[in-house]
Amino acid sequence: MSEEKIEVNAQPPRGTRDYCGADKRSRDAAIAKLRFVFEKYGYAALDTPALENWGTLAAKGAGGDEILKEAYKLVDQGGRSLGLRYDLTVPFCRFIAANPRLAMPFKRYQIASVWRDGPVSSERLREFVQCDVDVAGAAGMQADAEIIAIISDGLCALGLDFGIMVNNRKLLDGLLEYCGVEKEKWIPALLSVDKLEKIGKEGVLKELKEERGIGSAAADKLLKLLADLKEMPTEKALAFVKKSVKNSLASEGVAELEAAFAYAETLGAKNLRFDASLARGLAYYTGTVFEAVLRNSKIKASVAAGGRYDNLIGNFLGGGRVVPAVGVSFGLERILEALTAENKNEKDAAPARAFVIPIKATEAGLKIARELRAAGVSCAVDLLDRSISKNLEYASKQGFAFVIIVGEKELKEGVVKLRDMLSGEEKLCDVKAAARIIIS
Repeated sequence: MSEEKIEVNAQPPRGTRDYCGADKRSRDAAIAKLRFVFEKYGYAALDTPALENWGTLAAKGAGGDEILKEAYKLVDQGGRSLGLRYDLTVPFCRFIAANPRLAMPFKRYQIASVWRDGPVSSERLREFVQCDVDVAGAAGMQADAEIIAIISDGLCALGLDFGIMVNNRKLLDGLLEYCGVEKEKWIPALLSVDKLEKIGKEGVLKELKEERGIGSAAADKLLKLLADLKEMPTEKALAFVKKSVKNSLASEGVAELEAAFAYAETLGAKNLRFDASLARGLAYYTGTVFEAVLRNSKIKASVAAGGRYDNLIGNFLGGGRVVPAVGVSFGLERILEALTAENKNEKDAAPARAFVIPIKATEAGLKIARELRAAGVSCAVDLLDRSISKNLEYASKQGFAFVIIVGEKELKEGVVKLRDMLSGEEKLCDVKAAARIIIS
């Protein structure tokens, strides 16, 4: 019986990327800045498996039908249905349900890959990293404001120019009711409204009428109202809704937004704006929703987004229990693309500060490298016994700030030759002095 011929393709699968060297260092630097902000607000790290039970990913109130179409589903050798996580929110909720003795509020961040089998573009990969921050067990708008402040601080730490759009799903439901959209069509209508920036007013109107089954009068009234509100400053828009839209959902949404804005401004959040058309595509949002977009950037999609989802954890717990929760997800790939476009990443940083070049003195070179590391200097050492010229060429390409050369002459004198790769200046000194210069 002939074996099946397997074709080997050295390229990563479509929609995925390899990250090496400077690219990886740039990613790590951005993650470190976000992690610092997350921990500054008292959030602890959490890791969950890449694989989840399919029933978890497809649970009622989780990602919804739209996202499940893009989820990777598989069956293991035991016949169990599994899937790759499509976000970090559903695993977070599953974790809380599995650990009922957690002290509340429970605040966590998670930085990890997620997978979606959707269209591929420079701004949309099939495997991408999300940097999530969530708090469970806090119903007040202080929690929403804290998440908004984390978005602001995180993007400031990255040196990006941004705006944060904020809305409320209760307010949106109130607008849908006011415009005459049937309740059973609210979620489909919001999924269409969320595409306003992508397909425009006419595209959304067509989708509402032809695909969502919403009457022309209701669809036209809704889109006009959203457009009018978008042109108003935040305070005026909220005041208009309070005065004109007389239903409990809209009133509750406005009250929550006013509190969230006030608390967020107290926390120092910057560049906030109410956007009545912001819906967020996921079905599980119940209150505040927000998106951060970059200003004056070629990256048009949001770089951070999230909101409040008070029912999702309860769906896993059962028994009608409600655990309020709110969070945000930063999209690392989009952030890095923006940093690269603006020359604000750390792509040119070397993996180490110094490079040791032993000339027919391998053991001495290794000892010097050990001494430098013990003194707090990150360094590499030549492993190929190359000539000085080839090693200097390598050091230049790698971006090392300093080179340390040691040969027979330097060994006899008890010194090394320290070369500044930027200025080209060289000096003889002992290893301890070299370490001080490199660190300074």
